[in-house]
Amino acid sequence: MRAKLLTLALSVSLLTPISFGALASETISLTDKQISRLGITVTASLSAGNMSLANVPAKIIPVRTSLKAITIPYEGVLTKIHVLPSQKIKAGQTLFTVRSRDYMDMNIGLQAAKGELEATNIALKQQTLLVDEGLSAGTTLLPLKANVMRAQALVKQHSTPLRGIHGAGLSQYYIKAPESGRIEDFDLQIGQSVEPMSAVTAIYTSDDLWAEVMVPENLVGQVKAGDSIGFDDGSFGEVVSASRMIDPKTKSAMLVAKVPVGSGLNPGQLTQVIISKSSQAGEMVRVPVSAIIRLNGKTNVFLKSSGGFTPIAVEVTGRSRGYATVAGAVIEGDQVAVTGLTELKAMHLAGVE
Repeated sequence: MRAKLLTLALSVSLLTPISFGALASETISLTDKQISRLGITVTASLSAGNMSLANVPAKIIPVRTSLKAITIPYEGVLTKIHVLPSQKIKAGQTLFTVRSRDYMDMNIGLQAAKGELEATNIALKQQTLLVDEGLSAGTTLLPLKANVMRAQALVKQHSTPLRGIHGAGLSQYYIKAPESGRIEDFDLQIGQSVEPMSAVTAIYTSDDLWAEVMVPENLVGQVKAGDSIGFDDGSFGEVVSASRMIDPKTKSAMLVAKVPVGSGLNPGQLTQVIISKSSQAGEMVRVPVSAIIRLNGKTNVFLKSSGGFTPIAVEVTGRSRGYATVAGAVIEGDQVAVTGLTELKAMHLAGVE
């Protein structure tokens, strides 16, 4: 193995002599031409901004504050379903039709009260004409006015419970969408009985998503609202709330965080997230996972300098898809090798030996 490593190092030296004095100080001296011929490419390290604490599973849920319940005002039977589960809907769109005996009774009572009000108004109007013409005393208007007031009160009594309900005939009414959004999944069938004031489904008025995370007991209290969690695509979401109440069964507490727009995640989906907390500037950086290599039992990256590459020991504190968060003598903007690491490792080991 040592012979092979020395052969590789010597083959590079044939291009331009490598400074073994530099190797002694762990810097591999290479010219730009040698770097190109060896297929070594570099990329700049990025600021991590956050310190990774744990990689845990999470469930994607709709934003709870965007949920609007759809309730049934009167007991009845579902006679028609106008929408499909998860369908996009507009405010005022008809969702369901319900036939209800209670609604019919209230409707009949309202119609009767309106009829009585109309009759008392006609009687008052006719008597007022007689009084105006001097054919009747003005005191005869008092009981008629009282009848009108009683009829108005009766109309108000019957109309108040029906306010906001969209009638579909004498015995049926519509349930309409209060806002635009996406209707939640529901399990309803035509002919099904529905209870008064029961929620039959809900509307999500926003497409935004949250991640629901069970935080391990040892991390409870270390993460708070405003901190971040990382997703598989390298994006970060802000923590909305972080409970400190530990469930004795799961030994964890609930954390809720925003899911970045365009994540490609869907409600109900399970994923992995990285729980993080804010770190000091320059304390952590993110590098491609292809920049990580093991040297002498330690994790390293090859840092590019004006004279070549130097292996730098780092600690990997977290991983997301394609990237690793590391701590060590690497700062934001440093150039690290992402290809040709095998060749650099061989030359490093040859120089060390």
